[in-house]
Amino acid sequence: VVMAGGGVVMGGGQSEAIALAEHLSAPVIASYLHNDAFPASHPLFCGPIGYMGSKAAMRIVNQADVVLALGSRLGPFGTLPQYDMDYWPPNAKIIQVDSDARMLGLVRPFEVGIHGDARAAAAEILRRLQDSGRNCPVLDGAEARRNEIAEQKRSWETELDKLSSGTDTPMAPRRALRELEKAMPANAMVATDIGNICSVANSYLRFEQPKSFLAAMSFGNCGYAFPTAMGAQVAEPSRPAVAYVGDGAWGMSLTEIMTCVRERIPATAVVFNNSQWGAEKRNQIDFYNNRFVGTELENASFAEIAQSMGARGVRVDHPDQVGDALREATASDQPTVLEVMVNQELGEPFRRDALKKPVRLLEKYRDYGSG
Repeated sequence: VVMAGGGVVMGGGQSEAIALAEHLSAPVIASYLHNDAFPASHPLFCGPIGYMGSKAAMRIVNQADVVLALGSRLGPFGTLPQYDMDYWPPNAKIIQVDSDARMLGLVRPFEVGIHGDARAAAAEILRRLQDSGRNCPVLDGAEARRNEIAEQKRSWETELDKLSSGTDTPMAPRRALRELEKAMPANAMVATDIGNICSVANSYLRFEQPKSFLAAMSFGNCGYAFPTAMGAQVAEPSRPAVAYVGDGAWGMSLTEIMTCVRERIPATAVVFNNSQWGAEKRNQIDFYNNRFVGTELENASFAEIAQSMGARGVRVDHPDQVGDALREATASDQPTVLEVMVNQELGEPFRRDALKKPVRLLEKYRDYGSG
């Protein structure tokens, strides 16, 4: 299995990663929050792993005997159990490529560590495979692998459709995310904030070109998405920039709408209004026995606030309105706030292992004990 990570995106190595994967007929997964590292429509691509990622990718990598991690530090959020699946293959040999030597073996031990650029490493590995003149055992069973990938992707899409159905109002967050996915322009740049709904979006964010997905990742700063989308819009004015923001995080950056109006930056903010701090409530359910402290929000109308600042503000109440609202926003030359009214449904816990006794995984730390 080839894991395409942030190093592929930042190093401009997508073409090299594609060529290597196609030579091997190897399934490809994206590391957590790097969904733009490989074209979503490619038949070898299984989707992203990590929180609320693709079950197809998780089931495929679970069968791996070797994982080639191109430009990934194999961070914990990207390899922890999801959907009650402890999917990371415990006995797989890892070939880890990273331009930062400090990342090699930082989280998981490797069989081979390559300190180098993901693009150059992928090209060199492919060259050596092509020049070796020997039959490579991994080339056997290519058709069976492709069939397995296609079947797992079909199964996951069917499940996603079921999870994203329903016509209730306020709408379920997954239904809103599915409708946004369908309407998202192919060349869009999407920035996601931290929080529950924005994290669930991992299942629905698919890209055909790199440098399309911007996420706070382990930095974890609330209020990240909209200022980031603004910067992306200024840097790439020919591409639409969209921010996914929860209503709590929106309070930390909504004043930047005035900057967008003043500087004529036509970025779009999709604000999911469910009147709660969802990530905090999720943790309080799992670790505090449903004792909620400071999780409920009494919001003003974000659409009307945007209008008062001189931007477009649109309230979206029904699933059937989501797609048209996004298309109109990304086609507009004005900054737009889409206030999407969703229910209080929550995603799965971020860390089921959060209160477990620590276990030392790396040999160099064994002497420090297990707690």
